[in-house]
Formats: sequence, C-alpha cells, structure tokens
Amino acid sequence: MGCAEGFHLPMNHPEALRWLLCAVISLCLPEAFWGVGLLFSAVFVLIGTPRSRRLFMTLRILAILAILSIQLRPAPFVSGSRFSGTVVSVSAGSFVLQSEQGRFQVISKALPDLDDQVQVEGISQAFDENDSFYGFDAKAWSLRERLNGRIYADTLEIGRQGKTPRAFLQRRIAAISDPLQRALANKFILGVNERETGLAILLRCGFQYSVILGGFATICGWFWKPRTVRWMRLGTALGIAVILHFPYPLIRLSLNEGFRFLSSVDRIEKFEMKWTLLLLLAPRRVATAAFLLPFAFALCALFPFRQSPRISRFNLSWCLQSGLFHSVSPVMVLGMQPLRWGLGLCTLGCLGGLIWPPGFTFSTVLAGFLDRLVQLGGVLPGKLSWIVVVLASLTGLLIKRHRAIVFSVLLILWTVFGWWHPWASLTLIDVGQGDSLLLRLPYNQGNILIDTGKPAAWDQVEAMLEGEGIRRLDALILTHQDEDHSGNKEVLIERYHPSSVVEELNEPLTIGGLTLFNLNADPDSDESNENSLVLLLRMNDLTMLLSGDAPVEVEQKILNQIPGLRADVIKLGHHGSQTSSCLRWLKTLQPKLALNSSGRGNRYGHPHPDVVRRLLDCRIPLLDTQQEGDIRIVMTPICNFLFTARRGFAIIGEVIR
Repeated sequence: MGCAEGFHLPMNHPEALRWLLCAVISLCLPEAFWGVGLLFSAVFVLIGTPRSRRLFMTLRILAILAILSIQLRPAPFVSGSRFSGTVVSVSAGSFVLQSEQGRFQVISKALPDLDDQVQVEGISQAFDENDSFYGFDAKAWSLRERLNGRIYADTLEIGRQGKTPRAFLQRRIAAISDPLQRALANKFILGVNERETGLAILLRCGFQYSVILGGFATICGWFWKPRTVRWMRLGTALGIAVILHFPYPLIRLSLNEGFRFLSSVDRIEKFEMKWTLLLLLAPRRVATAAFLLPFAFALCALFPFRQSPRISRFNLSWCLQSGLFHSVSPVMVLGMQPLRWGLGLCTLGCLGGLIWPPGFTFSTVLAGFLDRLVQLGGVLPGKLSWIVVVLASLTGLLIKRHRAIVFSVLLILWTVFGWWHPWASLTLIDVGQGDSLLLRLPYNQGNILIDTGKPAAWDQVEAMLEGEGIRRLDALILTHQDEDHSGNKEVLIERYHPSSVVEELNEPLTIGGLTLFNLNADPDSDESNENSLVLLLRMNDLTMLLSGDAPVEVEQKILNQIPGLRADVIKLGHHGSQTSSCLRWLKTLQPKLALNSSGRGNRYGHPHPDVVRRLLDCRIPLLDTQQEGDIRIVMTPICNFLFTARRGFAIIGEVIR
C-alpha cells in the first residue's frame, strides 16, 4: 500500500514471513486461483532466499503445502434420512449437528439447546454453489465448517439435555424473561447473532475476549509477578475456550498467550509461527474478517510505521472494511479501540447479569449507545478493491512524509463521491423465475433498476444493491405489472427512494448520459406481456436489447417498424419461453450473446428447448442465471468483460471458461 513507507523487516531470515504474507494473499483470492497463487508465492519466496537456506525453506514450503492440500479438501456429501448426534452450535433458524454419519446444518423451526442429544428426520442435501456476487455464500460457509450436507428437518426429537458448562449457560440465558436482555446475552456470551453487521462483526473477531484478557492481566499485574500473570492469562484464555468449545477467535487468543512464554524467540518469529499455525488449522477462514482484521492489526503493531503511524492505521482499517464489507463505517475506522473496550465491558456486564441482574441493564445501555454511535457515523458505500493499488501507486510518486496523508485524502474522496465505480456495468440478478437487472453508470453518475423480481427474491435484490453500495436509485423501471417483474416495487420505493418510477415509456428516457428507448411504445393489446417495455440502450459502444416478457407478436411488430435493428447483447423475452425469441428476431438482431433469467427446475421448462435450438442454429451463446447465478457485464474503455457468480468469465464476442 501507499501507506507502507518506512516499513522494515528487522529479521535475519525474513523469507518465512514473506511466505506467510504471500500465502495469506493467495488464500484471499477466488478459490480457482489458490493453487496458482500458492505456487507463484513459493517461487517468489525461494528466488529471494539465500542459497544457504534455500533447501530448508523448500522443505518448509512443501510441508505447508501438503498440510494445506489436506485441510482444503472439502468434506464429502453424506446422504440419509435419519440422523442422531450432538448439537455443536445454534444460530437463528438452524443448528449444526455432529453425528456418526458426519457434520450437518439442520434447518428447523424448533431449536434445541447446545450440546443436546437429538434425533432428526429429514433428507440431507448438498450445498449449492454460490449464485450471487454479494449474497450469503452457503457453499463457502459449509466448506469452512466442514459440513457434509444440509438437512431440512421434518421431525426433531431431543433425547438428552446437554450437561456441559456451555449448555448450562445457554439454559440460564434462555430463562431470562426480558427478550432484549436474552438476545444481548446470546450475542455477547454465546456469539448468536441474527445479522452479521456492525458490532457483530467485531464480536466474531473475538476482540471482546482480548480486551477482557488485557484488563484482567493489568489488574493481576498489581499483585503478581509477570510470569505468574502470563500463566493466569493463558489459563483464563484456555478456560473460556474450553467452556465455549474452542471457537476460532479463542484458539487464536490461546495461541497468542502460549507464545508469550517463548521469551528467547524473536517477536517477529513468534508472529510468523503463530499465524502460520492458524493458517494451517483453518485455511478457509483466511479470507474472513475473523482472520484478516486481527492479522492486519497485529502486523501493523509488529512493524510500526516510521512516519504518520496513526494515519497509516487509519488507511489500513479503511481498506480492510471496504474490501471485506463493501462499505466503510467511519466510526469503526476512527474509534476501533474504544469500540473494542465497549464490547469487552458489554460482555462482562452480560456475564455479571447472570448473577446480578443490574449487569444486564449496564450492558443494554452501553450496547445501545455503541450501536447508535456506529449508526450516527453512517456508512459510506463502496468496494475499493483494485483502486487501492492504483492509489498506492500514485502516492508512491510523492515525497515520503506526504504519502500517508495524500493516500488518506484520496481514499475518502474516492469513497464519498463514488469514484470507486469508474466503469459502466449491467448486472442480471439471479432472482429465480423472474427478472431484475441493475444498470450502473461510470463514477456513480446513475443507478437504474429494471424490474424487481418476486417478493420471495427480495433478499437477492437487496444483497446486490447493498453490496454495490447503492443507497438511492435514480430510476426504477418496471417493464410490466406481473409479480415476477414488479413484486418488490413498494419496498424498493420505500427504502431506495428512486427519483423516478417508470411504468410507461413513450418518449426516450435519459439518465446521467444514458438514453433508454422503448421499442414497444404503442402496444396493440391490453394483455400484460404484450404491453411489456422492450428497452434498447447503448453503453460503451455495446448495444443491448432487454425484451421483458414481450411475445413473438411484439417482436414481429418491432422488426416490421425497424427492419435493420441490431443488438450486441439481448435478454431473452419471457425467461426463454417458446412464445418469444423467434428465429426472425434472432437472425435480424445478430447478437453476440444472449442472457436469460429463469428459476432452477422451474415448472415451465424455461428456457424452452426450441429456443435453445434456435440460439444454437444462429450460433448465439446463452448464459442463464439458473446455471451461472448473477451475470455481470463490465464496460471498460479497452473492452467489455463478463463475469458470473459461479466464476464464469468472458470477453464479449468470445467466451472464455
């Protein structure tokens, strides 16, 4: 980063740390690039290793790669209909069951307590691949948790209640009459969160435990010698970890406390050893906030920046939030340390409240204050990603003492003004059997949503808008009134306040330099599909035609009116129904690519085999959301790229898989 001036490695043998950093970066890449990234990292590190240590470093890297190959191996899918075992974790609406057959997520209306012995009847299913750029990735989560499948429970029988300290804690919390206090205790003591946002993310990182340990050590330091205090810290960390069955943050803290006893080992070597162990224990967690946030702050503390340390930490926190959460909370950037202490005090208050009820009152007031503080600071949308590299390169040309300050100013400007989205894009959102399409203009000049999908698909639409950092729509266009196209109209108007809602379009509509034409401006029928808007637009020399649910009759009418009509990209009419996308339409438009939005296993058989055959006859490639998930076209000055949620990639004109 541009903020890293003055960074130095006071080590005799820095290659081990270089390898750790390269491995972390590689595992933050998409899974398809892990192998290439790790191989490139190994070559890069070995080239810079002195000859005297190259053999040792080669053996070390090979050993780490061998362990990673085992740890990254996915758990096999296990089928069955009856499962019995122990409940190892509980969340909103589901729990994880450890049985003799394997480890499963169980979706159930009734939830057992932790460590209960239960019997579940239901068919196990494999986790589907991720279908969204921003929605919850159940497949990745299942791989991190090493799950063998997902069970939708038909019946749930509790055989024996858990007898562990953790089970006792949960039952004690369940007995709390006040629902707000009960939810607070579950959140701070057991880590049960309904939504992974704001302060819940910091709790997942285990910052509250590190604060509690730090405060405990400070108090003990008044009465005991340092070595005794170290033993007490280690015992406390291990004790909490045992009670809560070794959650990932407490494994990290326990390792940290254990490495304090290696006084003869250089602190940088201790850092490298500890984080390498954590990487090997759970490599699939490397790209999560629970690993990256503590790792980055520990690295920053290990190698303090010689110039502008506070500004450099500000830059690091800003970039991490933007990359991980697609948004930035200024309060979490500027007040990370006070927030950590606040979470630690809330956790202590909840633990005390189990014995002395006023402790819950203290925690409720403090947690409410922290939540309001974070909300008051607002959230700045935007995923900087590669922009950080560009900004770092620009600031690298400046005088050293000015780099961090200039980098901070550029980060803020890029985020506040939406410059982090420099190119136009079109995204076909996977809403199942329905339509929803997002148009974005360069540098956040305009955001247009065409159709909304069914109400059941609201989560997918919201995840896309939130992930893209959109807080307000410039236009909401509804091609027609069928529920699968307009089912979320009211909630979108309420939450995203579009400047205009377009349901009829008889004149060209211009937004931020983009003009949309409706080719079906004078429908001949009152039937809903025949009234559907057929939108023509041009972005970055790419002509696109979006047909809504227009049938063949509308297509023929348009071709009669505009016989020389052409389009580079088309969206198939009526989800690929046989009643749309006639042969004349396809041959006249001569598109380079056809997109379609249809639901998996839909009862209509969309896209219809006849339509697929017509596309093949015309040599037009087809991408459908039921196979690819979200589909995005990014239009740059050089060329137009296509990406899909299931890691498809293309350059318009030639598909590359």
